[in-house]
Amino acid sequence: MRVSPQRPEGEEKPVGWRLVGANNRELGRSADTFSGLAECRAAVVRFRAEAAEARVLLTMADTAGSWTWRLEIEGRTVAVAGRSYLRHRECQYNLGQFLAAVPVAQLAEGMPNRRPRPRGVPLRGPARPSSTGAEPDDEGHALPRTAGVTAGAGAR
Repeated sequence: MRVSPQRPEGEEKPVGWRLVGANNRELGRSADTFSGLAECRAAVVRFRAEAAEARVLLTMADTAGSWTWRLEIEGRTVAVAGRSYLRHRECQYNLGQFLAAVPVAQLAEGMPNRRPRPRGVPLRGPARPSSTGAEPDDEGHALPRTAGVTAGAGAR
């Protein structure tokens, strides 16, 4: 395991939370980072309990006219939009989606170690022999063998 020279061994990396919708698009995220998973989880629980009292701020994010939102509780920013929006109404709509999802969101356990592979996208790489009597095609997919002829598109 490689350890950053700035961080003693065993110390957790800074983490933040994100709220994602059913389609895995980000609805919003924490404004702060936390020293570890336990602190982050406690911040999520605290935010859920106080979200109804949050002050909403919609602001123009840049000179190009894009919009963003943030939520403040007791003068401290606790949640922000994950991206900016071209239209004010889109920003309002997405804030509404975020606020509606906060009380019903499921809290994930731990952190994923890697990004999930998109569904329907084949793994690329060298072909590996299969123990199922199948032969890999040009893209590494296993194709069934039939009477000494390899199934697949194109002549071989």
